[in-house]
Amino acid sequence: MSSTTILLVEDSATNRYFIEQFIMELGYHCVSARNGLEAVAFCRNQVPDLILMDVIMPEMDGLQATTELRRMFGEHWVPIIFLTSLHELESVVQGLKAGGDDYLAKPVSFDLLSAKIHVFLRIAEMQNQINQDAVRLEKYFRENEFEQQLALELIERLISLRTSTPAHIWQYLSPAAGFNGDLIIICQTPDGGEHIMLADCTGHGLTAAISALPAIDCFHEMTEAGCGIEEIVRGVNQKLHRLLPSGRFVAAALIAIEPNGRSLRIWNGGVPCVLLFDERGGVTERCKSSHPPLGVLAAADFDDSMLEMAWQQGQVLVVSSDGITEAKDGAGAMFGLPGVETAVRQGWPDRIGERVLSSAKAHMLGGVACDDISLLVIRHPQDAAAKG
Repeated sequence: MSSTTILLVEDSATNRYFIEQFIMELGYHCVSARNGLEAVAFCRNQVPDLILMDVIMPEMDGLQATTELRRMFGEHWVPIIFLTSLHELESVVQGLKAGGDDYLAKPVSFDLLSAKIHVFLRIAEMQNQINQDAVRLEKYFRENEFEQQLALELIERLISLRTSTPAHIWQYLSPAAGFNGDLIIICQTPDGGEHIMLADCTGHGLTAAISALPAIDCFHEMTEAGCGIEEIVRGVNQKLHRLLPSGRFVAAALIAIEPNGRSLRIWNGGVPCVLLFDERGGVTERCKSSHPPLGVLAAADFDDSMLEMAWQQGQVLVVSSDGITEAKDGAGAMFGLPGVETAVRQGWPDRIGERVLSSAKAHMLGGVACDDISLLVIRHPQDAAAKG
């Protein structure tokens, strides 16, 4: 006999006998109750797979029993089919409102009863499978959320340990997902200069953030060891090329500020916005990307050549990822470099970063950024502390 249990709640001994025999012929285990009280008492100890419920019964009728059973079962769904006479249509409507799923008119058609039993047992099996999947999914979600939170904390700690923010540099980072695939690293060189890297890793979220980890350590350790910026960019590229899977890379701008801010040396591989502004807020140099992103080329094919510029007090370097330049309005038009340049002039000289961000947000008409955002405003080290 099947392990499937059907509870028959019926006060007529004759009806109980014939329906019980039919259910057992179908191969199911049948348990009988004479009224709602017995049905509720049975279900306190064992949950059946399906219930056939008479409506009119002594002590506790089918409507009261169904209401109580639904309360007991909670989220677990057990099909309840009412057995009722044709003249009890109003009771059927009330029963369905109380939590019943279907009804059969007496005298019961055994062909129809068989069909309804098979249909509702199949639906119940699918529902239980859905519930089990939902429980597993919720467990996976909670575990994954905990693991991602731990990974986020580790990444943030690593970045904070590996970088500093001097007074003349203003920075902003905002993720499109829970993790930021962009990163900004600022390291002091042994001779009193600074090495800065703004990087934009492929994709979003945790996978993009993990791609940044090799670059963080390599950049910091080589700077601390006194390596020049050419050697560093080559070392970071080689490490990423060796470690990252195919199709993963890191767009980056690496900047070396000589001691006392005498000059800038910039390597740009895939960063759309590296702009040098003069003391009046006009663009004096657009440092376009002249290299592929880090991790794309093997060491033998890599080009570490730099753009070198004299740097004077009052000048400001603005660097951003494509999260700003590719911000789109409702018609799909990008904010672009012209948007950045206009915003810088409007925020000149003390609110440059804030103005760029607010202008980009206004351009998106209040929409959500679809990419990670990173923004750097670098003033001459001998200028007053940056206000943004």
